[in-house]
Order: sequence, then structure tokens, then C-alpha cells
Amino acid sequence: MNIRLIWFVALMISLFSCKPQYRIVDMQGEIIEIDSTFDSKPNPHIQKLVLSYKTQLDSEMNIPIGTSASLMDYRRPESLLTNLTSDVMKEYGDEHLPNGADIGVMNVHGHRATMPKGTVTIGNLFEIYSFDNTITFLDLKGVDLKKMFDAYARIGGAGISSNVKLIIENRQVKSVTVDNKPIDNNQIYKIVTLDYLAEGNDNMNALLNAISSNNTGVTLRDIMIDWVKEQTRMGNEIESAIDGRIIIIE
Repeated sequence: MNIRLIWFVALMISLFSCKPQYRIVDMQGEIIEIDSTFDSKPNPHIQKLVLSYKTQLDSEMNIPIGTSASLMDYRRPESLLTNLTSDVMKEYGDEHLPNGADIGVMNVHGHRATMPKGTVTIGNLFEIYSFDNTITFLDLKGVDLKKMFDAYARIGGAGISSNVKLIIENRQVKSVTVDNKPIDNNQIYKIVTLDYLAEGNDNMNALLNAISSNNTGVTLRDIMIDWVKEQTRMGNEIESAIDGRIIIIE
């Protein structure tokens, strides 16, 4: 009897372990808005529950915290929004690193919306900085910093702080300076960036060569919210400029 039972169990294991192996060959998706066109007869109890959360969320997101002097978009090689974000990131490093930061590094599509001209709300900043990316400090040798700028040249530019001057020609670095000085291959540069970029994403493979990495756990969004509030407290509008920090020679 025991032998039969063992044989039966072995047979079942054999049958179920011989399932065909599948692999994903294609993926497709679409945005489906959950509105009246999706369901013309919504459940009133669920609708009431959702509305209670929406009302509370709207009351928090619609709080005005600053005023923008102009509409700010994000694009390559530089833009008002990428310049602003990169400068604020470097400023944060200057405040939190013992000897300050050398460069702020930001990707273009880390922004997901434009900053409106006029009143800026907490909700606006949640839309712009919708990812929970956290500020990360890197120690990077000059030779690897040059590799990072080589990537900037290939992709046509990205966010960089105003103390950098990068000239690109034929998708190659023609010249680059930091604080009006050429990059020293052996110098250690203090970089302020996002955890996402520090992991080598978005063409930033060179950042994987960092000598040290410190993820602060503080989100870029929180830093930007605090910065805007501070500008308002000091009576300043949110301002940015296209200043030629990245120039592409056609």
C-alpha cells in the first residue's frame, strides 16, 4: 500500500512539474478614466467614501505656498524648470555637506508637469515631482564626472547647476568647466543628485563609479516644497533663467 502511495505521489509531482514555460512577448496598456463614462451608475456608498477622501486631499493640495514669476517647462538642453531644480539641489548640498556641494545633477523627465505662472500650490509641486526620488550625495572622481558629461552630450543635455558651463558639438563635449575651472581627473567632486540617477539610470552609468554614496532619504519634492515656502517667507517670487549653462553648437 505504501509503495502504491509513493508511486502515485511521484506521478503527480512529475505531471505538475512538466508544465510548459511561458515568456512575455508583448505588453500593451491604456489609460482608463474612472468617470461617468466608465460607470453610469456608481455605487453611492463607495462614491461617498471616495468623495470624503478627495475633499480632504483637495484641501491639502490646494494650499498656496508661493508665486512663480513665469511659466516653467522642462526640456533639453536646458530649461527654466530643470535649471531651477538643479540649482536648488546644489543649494541643499551646500547647506548639508561639510564643505558644500560641487554640482547639482537632475534628469529632465524627473519632472512630470510644468510650473504655472502665478500661484503655486502644494498640489502643483506634487504634480511636478510626482516620483518619490530621494536626494543622494556622491563622491565622484573627475575622470568619471567627465564620463557623465559625455552622456549629457550624447542625449542633448539635462539638468545641471549654474556653476557648470558645458558646450556640446556633434554630440560630444567640446568644453566643460565647474566654477570656471576645467575638471581635474583626480579631484573628488561632491555631487547632489537623485537615488534614481545614482543607480545608473537615465544614461547616468558613470555615477555607478562613485567612491561613496549617501542616500539622505529626503525626497526632492519635500526639498522643493520647503524651498518655495522659504522664498515666500523672504518675500521672493520663484524665479529661474536660461543662462547658457549648456550650449549646443549646431
